[in-house]
Amino acid sequence: MRRSVLVALSPFFAMSIANAQTIDWDMKGAQALSQPVNSLSGQDQQGILRQLKMEPSDLVALKVETASGHIFLVQGVYRIGGICGANNCDFWILSSDYKILLKKVTQMYKLQSRTHDGLPDIVTSMHASAFESSLSYWRFQGSRYVRVACADAVYADADGNVFQKPHISPHPCGTGG
Repeated sequence: MRRSVLVALSPFFAMSIANAQTIDWDMKGAQALSQPVNSLSGQDQQGILRQLKMEPSDLVALKVETASGHIFLVQGVYRIGGICGANNCDFWILSSDYKILLKKVTQMYKLQSRTHDGLPDIVTSMHASAFESSLSYWRFQGSRYVRVACADAVYADADGNVFQKPHISPHPCGTGG
């Protein structure tokens, strides 16, 4: 019985890795949010703060225009005693009516030119060590963002020699998000 389950799942994992290998994992231009949430309109500030149940001083945010309207990218503020750890902070994508489309802990993000259902795909990067990060590729599917591919990025060798291009190793995504 166990063997048949593994055989049945193997094509899924192979497909997941194949998809991850065709993804543009280039994180040049990736960024962390920096504008305080109070740079948004009063209505948008209140909608975000009410949805996330947070204080304005704990959040930075950006309104992004898309083919189907706009979305909000929101991230926790890194500081001692704050809501972040090891440079990884809570990160949300909210719809124009402040519904949560994605909640993820991440350090940086990069919007992609590819879109699904009118919203941009996104790559998030989670700090793992001085020269490593975990990457996740997200697509909007119907009512929320879904992780469709994962990879590890290594930026230098064990001696600290920085690579010209990061070494990207696609792998099956875990069950987390």
